[in-house]
Amino acid sequence: MKEAVGTGKTVEEAIASALAELKIEREQADITIQELPSKGLLGIIPGKNAVVHVREQFDSVLYISDWLDELLRKMQVNARAKVELGADGIEARISGHNLGALIGRRGQTLDSLQYLTTLVLNKKTEDYVPVLVDIGDYRKKRQQSIERAALSGASRVLQTGRKHILAPMTPAERRLVHMVLSDKDVVTYSIGEDPRRKVVIDIKK
Repeated sequence: MKEAVGTGKTVEEAIASALAELKIEREQADITIQELPSKGLLGIIPGKNAVVHVREQFDSVLYISDWLDELLRKMQVNARAKVELGADGIEARISGHNLGALIGRRGQTLDSLQYLTTLVLNKKTEDYVPVLVDIGDYRKKRQQSIERAALSGASRVLQTGRKHILAPMTPAERRLVHMVLSDKDVVTYSIGEDPRRKVVIDIKK
């Protein structure tokens, strides 16, 4: 977060000095007056300049909205980002046309975009702020698909008594499978190496 101390013969001069140093407008600033100016006394006691502390006000939602729109423009993707403050952090939802390439195989490109967006934001903030980036409700649909696959696999294991191996998943998706089946009469564990790591569903011994 940018901040500066400004001085001047008047409070307004001090503020203008600090704003110029930070290269921001007054509405973007949080201003604290540290010292008021004084004229001095009969040339014996010198006067004092006004001193102000100016700190840039940072709007995470606006910053990420502008950053994503600029990134999409540079990528020549016909899409817009709707960004808002959610219960657990910043939520950015991208809508547009032909966004499959931006999602990538099993959401890998989307995960990379979310990681990059989180990194960019948290270079600007003092406290960590989580960022969720979604495209066309892909994450919600993917979560529902994984839950169905996990429950279907568990049902098959219970019927046949034989283990069932799910398709390769990301670490977050594998955690979801373990959580969904944690109260079922099956055990789950992972095999293989990323990015081909898979969840095995097996009968409880």
